[in-house]
Amino acid sequence: MPKSTSAFVAVALAVGQILTSDAFAQRGQYCERTNYSAQDITDAVRNSSLRDDLKSTSCSLGGLGRYESGGNKSVYNGSCCTGIFQLNNANVRKYAGTDREGYGCLSLQQQVNAWANLTNDGYNAGVVRQLASMQTFDGQKVDAGFLSSCIQLGTGNCQKMVSSGRCSGFADINGTTICDMARSARSMADPNCKEGKASCTQGPGDFPTNIGVAANPPTSDMANVIVGPAEV
Repeated sequence: MPKSTSAFVAVALAVGQILTSDAFAQRGQYCERTNYSAQDITDAVRNSSLRDDLKSTSCSLGGLGRYESGGNKSVYNGSCCTGIFQLNNANVRKYAGTDREGYGCLSLQQQVNAWANLTNDGYNAGVVRQLASMQTFDGQKVDAGFLSSCIQLGTGNCQKMVSSGRCSGFADINGTTICDMARSARSMADPNCKEGKASCTQGPGDFPTNIGVAANPPTSDMANVIVGPAEV
């Protein structure tokens, strides 16, 4: 075979290997595929280290887990994020002490425990406190589901939204806003889920008004929320 031909074949094979490897990396499935229900996720949240005031909205958090991963704790979205609540690679290392493949193979409860610690930290961000002091934002009620979505999509991104004064002030590469996420999480909660004496269908924002929204905040297509490691 002429040298030019052999060189061409070698390059073609190398490119083919790169393309194959990139295509494979677009989405990953680590360990078993799961389909946890919103109630399953809610139960794990209630058994986690999440702040007690945030646990009071655990029905909506079950919906958030379904929205983020479709209940599949072992899915990697091919861009940044893994697991039932789609933690990015940096947060997987920080809060779970492993890589994304190891994280995808953890139990549902272990994943939720890591997410709970991340969310507890996010709750202390100034922008979350700022939002919690508002009654509405861009026409949408600022309730616990809204605050949890602010934390989930990243407090830096949430600050962009708040600074703009509009829900459209931040959207991920799919065009999903924090407001969209909050609405979807509430709609995907188990309709039979109970939080105290109230059903989730009542809405996670239905809390006594004399103590303010801040008393009870937290926080798809499979794993469609794309957030960079520096943005969370």
